Amino acid sequence: MVGLMLGGCGGTKISDQTKIEENVITKVGIIQTKWGDEYILSTSDGLVNVTSTKINLDDYLKKNIKVTGMFSGSTLYVDDVEMVTN
Repeated sequence: MVGLMLGGCGGTKISDQTKIEENVITKVGIIQTKWGDEYILSTSDGLVNVTSTKINLDDYLKKNIKVTGMFSGSTLYVDDVEMVTN
């Protein structure tokens, strides 16, 4: 008698919502300048290109903020902005 066991990729299935939440990024910094439709956010990790279709980021130029969103290519698309006090 010969036994054969096949291993699969079993395990817990991650929901679509969990996958989305894993891709949400938060950055803290100061929007230094606007370049076309994008802004340059200066963070402790370096410069980040940010933009938003939901929020007018002009209101946050030269202010210390925390942004939350998702990357598409090299640009962070911001869905939420909070002012940060020092």
